[in-house]
Amino acid sequence: MAVTRGMRVGPALLVVVLGLALAAAAVAAEQPRAAYFYDYMPPSHIDSLAAAGFDRAIIHALPDSVNATAAARLRLFVDHGRATGVTVVPEWLLQQPSRLATRPPGRRYTWGRGTIEAGVACPLDSTYWRGALLGRAEEFLAADPRVTVIAVDLEVYGAGRHHYDGGPCRCATCVAEYAHGRASVLHADPATLTGLMPWEEARVARITGALLAEFAARHPAVELGVFDLDLDSFVHRGLARALAKRGVPTVDYTERTYTDGAGSLAAARARLARVGHAHTPVLGGLWFKRFDPAGIASAVRALRAAGAGWFAFTTYSLWQSPARLDGPYTLQAAPGEYWRAMREANTTP
Repeated sequence: MAVTRGMRVGPALLVVVLGLALAAAAVAAEQPRAAYFYDYMPPSHIDSLAAAGFDRAIIHALPDSVNATAAARLRLFVDHGRATGVTVVPEWLLQQPSRLATRPPGRRYTWGRGTIEAGVACPLDSTYWRGALLGRAEEFLAADPRVTVIAVDLEVYGAGRHHYDGGPCRCATCVAEYAHGRASVLHADPATLTGLMPWEEARVARITGALLAEFAARHPAVELGVFDLDLDSFVHRGLARALAKRGVPTVDYTERTYTDGAGSLAAARARLARVGHAHTPVLGGLWFKRFDPAGIASAVRALRAAGAGWFAFTTYSLWQSPARLDGPYTLQAAPGEYWRAMREANTTP
């Protein structure tokens, strides 16, 4: 409600107006402002992020498990975060070679007309899901019980596809389970099985739903974020449906905004709404190579105005000397100009 010039404002109305203004300010303050970097960086990087107005540090864990050394390092990150008001968010890839090596060789993602991704687990391998999703999450939570926010990325590196976006898995086990004894289906060309993808999406939702029920029972207040939850892959859709059904707190860290900022948020929200996430926060990511400092500042303001928050990838571009950067990590200006632009965008209402 706007207060126009000349309007007499009584005490009750003034309380309402001030309350709305304070509520809007509180919502803006709660929008996550996150930075994404690798775990080999020094814990002091969190201090730099805090000085630039960031309140989340998404730390990508490279090893497939949390050993004693990694646990101690995580605690150092959390210590820095608590001292500076930054929430530490351990993040990992669902693709984990050491865990995959323990699974039968036939349980690999097979798409198209028989393309086998040797380094990618079959999306219906429930045992793999248990270790790579639930087991991995609980390793971080056990390493430091102060952790309340975690995140997983379903991206698959070094494979023919970047995600499970080549269509349904057509490995022998998946096809046999789908056929359920029907010889005509079992011996058909897998590429002609039009019902296979919706069946696998439902299976992914059931597999992950059971794991999320266990997770929520043991960790009811922990947020499980997902990178690119809005992606149109049957695995992403299945996991999204399971998260919605189980009510596990989540956010979507979408990378579709990397090149045009807030302009892509509407599409991400629409896709999430179709799988039960009409109100799930969507944090848009920005790729520094695509923006100069002025562009970063305006893009951050646009993402914050959209009411969700944002994240940036700071591992190389804002840590290494510009002389050591090339390819996707090069900047259009000095790192200090980007830090200044982000600080202003993060801290200006």
